[in-house]
This record gives sequence, structure tokens and C-alpha cells, in this order.
Amino acid sequence: MSTSGEIEIGWHLHPDAWVHGYASEAARAVLAHAFVMGLDRISAVTNKDNVESQAVAQRIGMTHKGTTSDYYNAECELFSVERK
Repeated sequence: MSTSGEIEIGWHLHPDAWVHGYASEAARAVLAHAFVMGLDRISAVTNKDNVESQAVAQRIGMTHKGTTSDYYNAECELFSVERK
């Protein structure tokens, strides 16, 4: 959890594990657990050029919120999802 109170999800896989759906599968399980535990909102940020990670965020139900420089001292793409 960041100092702002936001909860962030992320994934970092070895290239041998790319394009098998592992990131999406694991992230869906983490989101489900987070919401069962009572969290209301989860965020993710990606490198602005990492379209593969952006696709994972969208596949797991996250909404693109735009470009931000609020994280990691870099320009990132912000995604979020709220508990239904």
C-alpha cells in the first residue's frame, strides 16, 4: 500500500512465461481475494509503452484512467477497478 492509502496490483514475469495467460490468471485471483477481504478499489500503473501489461489490466476488468506522473517518478498509464 502506498503512503496515499492506495492499493496497487502488479505483475512481473520472466519472458519465458509471457503470452500464456499467467499474469491475467494470477491477477484475477488476487483481485478476487482483495475484494473478498473488503478492499474497495485497486489500481495498477504500467510503463506508457508496455501495451502487453495494459492489455492484462483491461482483461482483468480494470479501466484505463489516463496518463499520470504521480507514480515512480515516471509517466505511467493508470488503471483501476472497484468492487462491485
